[in-house]
Amino acid sequence: MIDHLSLIEKRRSHLQTAVSDLGTLVIAALNKSIDCLQRQDLSLATRIIEEDARINAQRRTLEQECLVTLAAYKPAGEDLRAVGTCMELASELERIGDYAADVARIILRNSESPLPSGPVTSIVELAGDAIGMLDKTLSAFAAHGDESAIRAAVALEDQVDRQEHAFIDRVLDAMRSDADFVTTGTYLLWIVHNYERVADRATNVAERAIYVACGHTPDLD
Repeated sequence: MIDHLSLIEKRRSHLQTAVSDLGTLVIAALNKSIDCLQRQDLSLATRIIEEDARINAQRRTLEQECLVTLAAYKPAGEDLRAVGTCMELASELERIGDYAADVARIILRNSESPLPSGPVTSIVELAGDAIGMLDKTLSAFAAHGDESAIRAAVALEDQVDRQEHAFIDRVLDAMRSDADFVTTGTYLLWIVHNYERVADRATNVAERAIYVACGHTPDLD
């Protein structure tokens, strides 16, 4: 019995480490996308899109390992919640990685006319807050943090929402007053929405981390 429990604990630890490793890849992709946006770097944009395949592959591997663990070790209680959550987070993180690739695709699509620096600066600020939320939430999950620590990791959710709404208002105003800005404004709105979704999905990660720690799922949105 003791050996079986020890094996389950080792498998759980392995899976949570795998989640952290996948999260590291995703956060790196997001940070590269910010650099790509600031510099309008087309070669970096291409590389981000190509590297997304590695994130997708790691997601599939992690999901398979979770299924094997559920079938072979039949975890219970918190261990069962943790393994199930690792499988869910694999999907969440893969989708967050897609946001970085989506931003890169927009940069490539807009290759003929650089995006204006003022709106880009605002997007970078919002993106930094969103990525910080994800990073802190993953760290709390890896450290088996309690509910208060996990909630604190996503405390900026409302601020990110306000930033996005204010940004949208400014861009729409510019689009109404200058027809030539419509295409650029549309790209800016697509980009900012991708980063806002990072914050949204960080709250999903936080909800699942609280579920593992406490056995209940709060609504953090």
